Amino acid sequence: MISIIAFITLLIISYFLGCFSTAKFITKSYKSMNIYKVGTGHPDTQNIFRNINKSLGIFVGIVDFGKMFFYLVLLDFLLNYSPVVKAIGEIGTVNHLLILGFAAVIGHCLPLTHRFKGGRGLFTYIGFVTFFMLWPMIIIVTLSLIIVIFFKQIRFAQYMIVLLPPFINFFFERDPVFLGKMFIVAILMGIINFFVSKKLREI
Repeated sequence: MISIIAFITLLIISYFLGCFSTAKFITKSYKSMNIYKVGTGHPDTQNIFRNINKSLGIFVGIVDFGKMFFYLVLLDFLLNYSPVVKAIGEIGTVNHLLILGFAAVIGHCLPLTHRFKGGRGLFTYIGFVTFFMLWPMIIIVTLSLIIVIFFKQIRFAQYMIVLLPPFINFFFERDPVFLGKMFIVAILMGIINFFVSKKLREI
């Protein structure tokens, strides 16, 4: 019972951590700007990069990545290596971390605190997947950068980052159960991004 309550508590914390908009906070601190009234009105890296400041957009992306990645590192440490927290039960397995991490991604894309108007969550998602599949994500991000730089295909590169890491991970880890879970995560993220793009009238 204690472990269930602890996991549900962490699930809520994870979601609301994702709801914290670094884009909104940083743009407000930088130029006292309301990101919801700039460009597309979405609090995401792409909006900042295109309509405010390129360097600031990159910085926000890095912060979003770090927020997600290091949150999972912290959870992994506390739930698997800290004797005090570990005593509440086994809630630090890969399955638990996948759910907690993706709850934060959902919070970023669909924040209750901002009327479900969030960012695309691409950098948050990169941080999430990198924790579980480091080399596949490095490979996909590198290929995506090449596509963006030489072919200017930003949308295509975004969907590559969302959908392809599980395929690449097949060459590093052939656990079919884990790969199946990551495919489900990728599909869910693709669906979320589809609706965000539709809301922005990009498709």
